[in-house]
Amino acid sequence: RCHEPAPFGGHEVHLWDQYQKFRKQLSEYGDDASDQAKAIGSRLNQVDLTLFKSPWNVHYASFEPERKFSDLLFENADLFDAFVKMPNQGGYAFPYSYKPVKAGKTHVANENFNPDFFIRKRAKHDILVVEVKSEGDDSNRNKAKCRDGLKHFETLNARLKELGEPWRYHFYFLSPEDYTSFFGQVRA
Repeated sequence: RCHEPAPFGGHEVHLWDQYQKFRKQLSEYGDDASDQAKAIGSRLNQVDLTLFKSPWNVHYASFEPERKFSDLLFENADLFDAFVKMPNQGGYAFPYSYKPVKAGKTHVANENFNPDFFIRKRAKHDILVVEVKSEGDDSNRNKAKCRDGLKHFETLNARLKELGEPWRYHFYFLSPEDYTSFFGQVRA
């Protein structure tokens, strides 16, 4: 998702131009367009600036569950002051650990976890931290991300409370079947 006009600079200008070429190719050639044009052109959507409540000029979702969640995020933009889709690496991260194999004894893997979305509720000091997964993705890795994410934000909230800060972080691990109830709870 993005908004126009595109306030891009540097390498972003070239990337934006490429996206526009793919979009044009898709509109001109339809099914005969290149696979890349179909993939990019069909996923590039202009968003009303009043709904684009992100500090960045592009909202990029890599996978279908993230794209579906993003669509609902924009549809429910009135519930939020701001939101950001974090990069897959290099954003806000915290450590987690898990056993890579479901059965048997293995070593423990220690990695960093970057949640997908940070969303500020309208007129509140509440930040909703959302990790989106595919339906039925209950791997050891994801169970550990959920477990350690809940603990991380519990610890963060306790420290914020000790400091007298009003901000609170609420961690959610969602799959597409959870989206409707998630937005319903936020709206309630």
